[in-house]
Amino acid sequence: MNRLLLILSIFILAACTQTQKKSEKNTETQTATQTNAKSEEAPGEYGVFDSDRHLCPDFDKADFESLTGWDFCWAILQPINRAKTAEHERKLVTRFSPGQKALYFFWNFDAKVSNTGFVQFYCNNNRHYLPATIKGLELVGDKEMLALVDKVEKEYLANEAAFLNQLKTGDCEPLIKELTQFQEFDKEFYKIHDNSIALIEKYIRAHPDEFVKLK
Repeated sequence: MNRLLLILSIFILAACTQTQKKSEKNTETQTATQTNAKSEEAPGEYGVFDSDRHLCPDFDKADFESLTGWDFCWAILQPINRAKTAEHERKLVTRFSPGQKALYFFWNFDAKVSNTGFVQFYCNNNRHYLPATIKGLELVGDKEMLALVDKVEKEYLANEAAFLNQLKTGDCEPLIKELTQFQEFDKEFYKIHDNSIALIEKYIRAHPDEFVKLK
């Protein structure tokens, strides 16, 4: 009888231990899921806007009314385009309104793509700028450029292994010759980037307080 009770006690203890392990595992899974959800909900590294420290420089009203296009947007951007390092940039853009971010990141994106094309854009590790650039394009309603960026990003992901392998050599020239689809994307970009800056200008004129203090 005592032997039977001992065996029964061992069985019950083992069952309880197994139940506890399952409970701990479920708790860990739930915690991991919650952590991932919080991570996905968190803003990107350039997404924060500290409105109390908004960088909103004085701007001549006559220039605001007379300048147009790229000249206008550069005049608006120049006073806040102060980043000296990557770390300085991350801190600086927290002082930019959503509209200022749209202008800043598109200008950055345009300069890099216009200079060397999309292949070099990715080879130079500029992909981390895309979320902020896309958010800005969405803000100003630039559907055409958004569609192009989406196509380019999909083509990059389809060839990501080739990019990573080539990056090890420090020479992306072979990719420019091999991945000819990106050359077509470059041509499309040059055709539509003037429209992008026109939409940004339109947004600035509709929301001047996001950018400057007119004097």
